[in-house]
Amino acid sequence: MASDKNKPYDLDDLIYKRFEEKNNMIYRRLWDKNLPNYGKMFYNNIMNHIKSGQAGYSRLDFAFVKAGWTVYEKFPFAFAWEEKSPYMGDYGTEWLKERYEIKDPHTFTTKIKKIAQFYGASLVGITEINENWIYKTGFMRPTLINEESSKGDLRDGNQTNFSILETSINLPEGINKAIVMAIEMDKNAISTAPAQPAAAAAAIGYSKMAFMISCIGSFIRNLGYRAIQCGNDTALSIPLAIDAGLGALGRLGLLITPEFGPRVRICKVFTDLPLIPDQPDLEFIEKVKNYCKNCYKCADICETNAISKERNPCFNGLNISNNSGIEKYYVDGEKCFDFWVINSSDCGYCIAVCPFSKISEYLTPNEFWSK
Repeated sequence: MASDKNKPYDLDDLIYKRFEEKNNMIYRRLWDKNLPNYGKMFYNNIMNHIKSGQAGYSRLDFAFVKAGWTVYEKFPFAFAWEEKSPYMGDYGTEWLKERYEIKDPHTFTTKIKKIAQFYGASLVGITEINENWIYKTGFMRPTLINEESSKGDLRDGNQTNFSILETSINLPEGINKAIVMAIEMDKNAISTAPAQPAAAAAAIGYSKMAFMISCIGSFIRNLGYRAIQCGNDTALSIPLAIDAGLGALGRLGLLITPEFGPRVRICKVFTDLPLIPDQPDLEFIEKVKNYCKNCYKCADICETNAISKERNPCFNGLNISNNSGIEKYYVDGEKCFDFWVINSSDCGYCIAVCPFSKISEYLTPNEFWSK
């Protein structure tokens, strides 16, 4: 099947199926006993790293990373699909009883983007929801329970019934738009990859995400509309971001944006607001396609050879953590996760070396702390 320059991606309907979230490596390591790193996670090697004295892996560094996750992990409203009855508070509730009338969707769409940026989004776009990107099944967080509490038993290996990962995912009728947002990750911290300051850049990105979508979701509900706040849950973020005009998919398997390259974290809010969708950036998508065909920096630096070194993308994934049926470069999540366990955190090598990240100075961990 040949690529179509007038489409953001090519999808083979005979192969493609909605992704089951349990096949994401973060979940697979909990239930798939065939994995070499079954049951393992970052904590397995942290003490060894701290004792080694290696720069970028001290107790200070790990404390820095863990603290960055605080809002994401502990804030119970972060990924809510709904709120409890409106709290009276200082603002009362009388004015919330009638839905706000949106007379001009174009003007309102501009305002919602401004609001998203005000709350912390580096980039924001709007798209119609393509059901292909909604998980077929996944983890459904109990209402107003934080990440730490809702997934504690899973992460600790105390969960024996993994059907909790196989709940059917269906958006409520009428929820047809996605506000997709990207948060820039710190350039200096990412440049130290795979040391822990790079992991801290990702961690704080997730906490900013949790804060931001909470504010946007509450704003939408204050107008009388519905909002479903999502991080990596509920749906695939990258194709939604491409549909919303935020960028293109690169060889490294991540969203590449014109502004920050892959140095972003993505989140989304699904809603029934009457918003005007953006269009995919076809010119930039074609630019990235052509560039990635000839650039192998991410693949060459990957310590576990998880990133494809084929010149051309294909439609067939490598294992169940890939979602076959879309023409792209498939990343071997199993190999990638192997390095995460060794490294005691996510990696970031591929993000740091990508030319689109626009990093001109690469810092050692010691330089990061002294800069």
